[in-house]
Amino acid sequence: MLRVVAILRFLYNRPVPIEEGSDTTNLRVGIGHDTHRLGPGGPLKLGGMEIPYDRTLIGHSDADVLLHAVTDALLGAASLGDIGQLFPDTDVANRDRDSSEMVLAALQRVMASGFSVVNVDCIVFAEQPKLGPFFDSLRVRMAELLEIVPEAVGIKAKTGEGVGPVGKGEAMSAQCVVLLEGK
Repeated sequence: MLRVVAILRFLYNRPVPIEEGSDTTNLRVGIGHDTHRLGPGGPLKLGGMEIPYDRTLIGHSDADVLLHAVTDALLGAASLGDIGQLFPDTDVANRDRDSSEMVLAALQRVMASGFSVVNVDCIVFAEQPKLGPFFDSLRVRMAELLEIVPEAVGIKAKTGEGVGPVGKGEAMSAQCVVLLEGK
């Protein structure tokens, strides 16, 4: 345990408090993943933004895979369930719901549980469109939603190299990791 604390202190260049008699820190890690099919039409809703593209993600809500993965990572890190429990696809109120609302609701619950977001790191898996030109805007938008600085948001994109539904351009996925710190 002390080795983990030393590593965290080195990585974050700040003390990582440990409660006396406890073998845990006040840090929590959560992971989120989401996949949606692609269909005709556009623009593409990703990270709370509209990306010019002739295809769109299909789902009960706006199908924003990036924000869905972030929502699950937030909820998971704070042990607050998952996006399906908070926003079930069986509830008509969630039809076409803006996924930014989902992130904000999850963040509210996380903060009410005594945590704040330290950083988030995300990968979007998509054959097309090329997302590099949108990274800076996506980082700023995600930082606004999560109430952190853009430098605390990592965004990367990977293709499927022609393999599977992502590689064939049939689907898009996202995976995110979030680090929370307790007060």
